[in-house]
Amino acid sequence: MEPSLDRRGFLAGAAAAGASLGFGASAGGLARVAARTAGPPIRGPVIRRGAAGFSQAAHVYNMRFDNVLPTLVARPLDSADVRTAVKWGVAHGVPLRARSGGHSYAGYSTLSGGMVLDLRNLHTISIDPHAGTATIGAGAQLIDVYAALAASGLTIPAGSCPSVGIAGHALGGGMGLAGRRFGLTADNLLSAQIVTADGQLLTVSAHEHPDLYWALRGGGGGNFGVVTRFTFRVHSVPRTVAWFVVRWPASSGADALGAWQTWAPHARNELTSIFHLNGGGFDPVRVTGQYFGPASDLGSLLAPITSVPGAGVSTGNLGFLPAQLMWAGCSSLSLSACHTAGTRPGGTLPRESFQAKSDYVSKPLPSSARNALVDAALARAQLPGSGAILFDSYGGAINDVAPAATAFVHRRVLFCIQYLTYDGGGSWLSATHARMRPYVTGGAYFNYTDPSLPNWQTAYYGSNYPRLESIRRAVDPHHYFNFPQAIGR
Repeated sequence: MEPSLDRRGFLAGAAAAGASLGFGASAGGLARVAARTAGPPIRGPVIRRGAAGFSQAAHVYNMRFDNVLPTLVARPLDSADVRTAVKWGVAHGVPLRARSGGHSYAGYSTLSGGMVLDLRNLHTISIDPHAGTATIGAGAQLIDVYAALAASGLTIPAGSCPSVGIAGHALGGGMGLAGRRFGLTADNLLSAQIVTADGQLLTVSAHEHPDLYWALRGGGGGNFGVVTRFTFRVHSVPRTVAWFVVRWPASSGADALGAWQTWAPHARNELTSIFHLNGGGFDPVRVTGQYFGPASDLGSLLAPITSVPGAGVSTGNLGFLPAQLMWAGCSSLSLSACHTAGTRPGGTLPRESFQAKSDYVSKPLPSSARNALVDAALARAQLPGSGAILFDSYGGAINDVAPAATAFVHRRVLFCIQYLTYDGGGSWLSATHARMRPYVTGGAYFNYTDPSLPNWQTAYYGSNYPRLESIRRAVDPHHYFNFPQAIGR
């Protein structure tokens, strides 16, 4: 039988008038305040604080940020609306945050006061079979991208959370269970349309505005403008793919992690896997993965990890889209239900309250580190809420790209560690992350955004940061697009 994995299981004006409007002090007089009250003159809806539906429109995926409320949420219908909203925001001094799926770990797709530009209506997906490309609106969610492309036997590599927006995911890199086969989402970006702070709509590619194109492939969402659509290289996929889950008791955790870390980054490129240490719930230790081939191959392919004592193995074949629904925790749901409630009609998935940190590892972890990680997961299981430590395998097509070829610099690593805690556990998170400092590179994954990360410039971007800062100054010299970890702050 196929694994039963839910989302958590898998991831384990005048000053006074201006303030009353939520924008802070206004530099203009009453006429300017009145102009700002209505919001940007776009064709799409503008939902102001106090209006019906505002609370649902304002909230992001992570419930930790439910008290962070903008003054208005604007939902543009197209790129022209986005240009209008950006020009209006700049002209009136109104801060802006763009939102694709609203999954920023640090809540950077919302703000207190100001305007959220919710791109949900920019969700069109079109395929050019002759060019081998797909053009995807910035507000499309990953499960809808998978569904639209799978209908033509195609895909792009991306993550497993169904309601993550394509924009933030791709701009930060985009790791998923096809990553070792096809690379990161950003590696497959051929061109994009972006609205810059001066209101221009630019098409960027290797041939047009190549520096900005370079920056958009891993430079992180929210830094350079509002991307309205992407064109990606697409890949043919077989009718079925193989899935696998290998489970161990906690007593085998350190040995299983040792076997996995020497195997996973060097396995066939067609195979991508994730190692889980779960702090609460079921399966304290397990590996999940996807293989572009038949399940009959898995006996030999998985032997390096299934030889660890205590292994229990489940495998099978599924159609490509059913496999993505399974990884999303939606095997028993319709496609429309496989969205966060309130983000799409029919969506049923709950929001969550969580915190996270990340590390990159370039040398195999010694037994002392592996035992410490297992102990940390067991300790989290004794606390309220739950948590997990997840290890995403790199190598393959991800590491075939040079660190300076795109803005995503982490190309010489074995895997990425994500430390997650749900419904509390912040002290556990900080302590576990600190405990691993001697064993890791000091790098971090932008899409696992950590608002408390010191030296985030180097951690996220490494040696690519100076070039990113130069590009940022060129396209947004006054830093209109801003957030606590914006490039150039």
